[in-house]
Amino acid sequence: MACGLLVMGSLSAKVYDYTEDNKVSLLEDARAAVALKLELVRNAKHHVHIMTYYWDKDGYPIELMQELNNAHARGVDVRIMTSYIPSVTMDFFGKSKKTLYRNAYLKSKAILAYMKMVPGNNQSITNNIHEKIFLVDGEKAILGGRNISDNDFRAKDLEVMLEGPVVNQVQKHFEKMFSFLVMLKVKDDCSKKNLQCAKKLNNTEFSEKDEGFYPEQPRFANGARARILTNEILFQQHEKDYWGEERFFAQDDIIDTVVNTEFTKLRAYNYFVIPTTRYKLYLEKKLAEGKSIEMISNSRGTAAAISDKGYLYGLPEMLNLTTRGLHLYQWLGSESEHGGDHLHYLHEKVMLFDDDHAIIGSHNFGSGSTSVSSEIAVEFYSESVVGRLIDIFDEEKTNELKTNRASVSFLEKEIKENDGMIKFLHMFFVRNIIRELY
Repeated sequence: MACGLLVMGSLSAKVYDYTEDNKVSLLEDARAAVALKLELVRNAKHHVHIMTYYWDKDGYPIELMQELNNAHARGVDVRIMTSYIPSVTMDFFGKSKKTLYRNAYLKSKAILAYMKMVPGNNQSITNNIHEKIFLVDGEKAILGGRNISDNDFRAKDLEVMLEGPVVNQVQKHFEKMFSFLVMLKVKDDCSKKNLQCAKKLNNTEFSEKDEGFYPEQPRFANGARARILTNEILFQQHEKDYWGEERFFAQDDIIDTVVNTEFTKLRAYNYFVIPTTRYKLYLEKKLAEGKSIEMISNSRGTAAAISDKGYLYGLPEMLNLTTRGLHLYQWLGSESEHGGDHLHYLHEKVMLFDDDHAIIGSHNFGSGSTSVSSEIAVEFYSESVVGRLIDIFDEEKTNELKTNRASVSFLEKEIKENDGMIKFLHMFFVRNIIRELY
């Protein structure tokens, strides 16, 4: 088989060690983050590596594809990974891809690879690349919750730009994911006789031996202690062939790190409250110990900007945790302090432990992220950066124009009013769909 040309070792998950002296910069405003990404591509010299859940077809996504095309024409390697179903849904006729490849005739020696993760089986609706990585020249890596879409201007979200030794961990993970997708492409797209196809795909491989991909990283005085966390469920499914309920109990290094973290006070942004069993038990245990947990999540109104089904499904768990002492605040929407956009819904994925410890990334801290979606986050210690995030969180939880405190009586009323739909969403087959989506 042609895929034999690729040598793949064990795909077992890697837990990265902490690195020191990193710089962590918050990208709070979506439009400023877009301007930064476009500028990074315009100035790229060696490579641009991108992972995103989906790639849209209008506005910023097309402008970015044009800049990537220009970068490739001047010899910059471009590698993009995304998920098949959401990308097709957002761009059915492939406008973004056509923009990226429009100058393919220039025959640049640089790599130009646009690869989509195809649906799986394993009783799952899909296998997702849900990670959001934007990495340029191995020097700057942007992680967080934003996709390549103008839709992200409507969401309260957050990204961080990383500089320093931790960037090499982002690159190493990207290399591993990219090699995995190349292997699948060789297996799925190349016939036994078509060795040229396999050779072409193998040429997209890159290695730690190339200093262009793994440059010597700068160190920042009084910088952050940081490491990368991942959920590599795609590798687990490939190696272990998880089925049914097994998926929801799979190894997830992001959640496993969360549930082994001690704290006095936890502030969290959760897209919806649909935790895996171990995350739920962790929250219940900490509440029973008298720890303070405050969470901002979507209200039914803001959830409806995408779909209120995840919100309705999560209502019983919201009530359970609130009864046990969780302080739950529901996002009502607000105007961006920077670009003037109306932030219709909450998409942020952030954990703030005490006053100096944070986890920020693509993981929704829900069952869908654990069971079918590859995810990435950065865990770091920084009093200044975490302090800024605490100030934002505390302002939002006390601002009645932005959030509403969800009381036990309020949640009981919502459950009573939506009892029929909640029971339907918790039926076996429907439940699995909801748990994968969120």
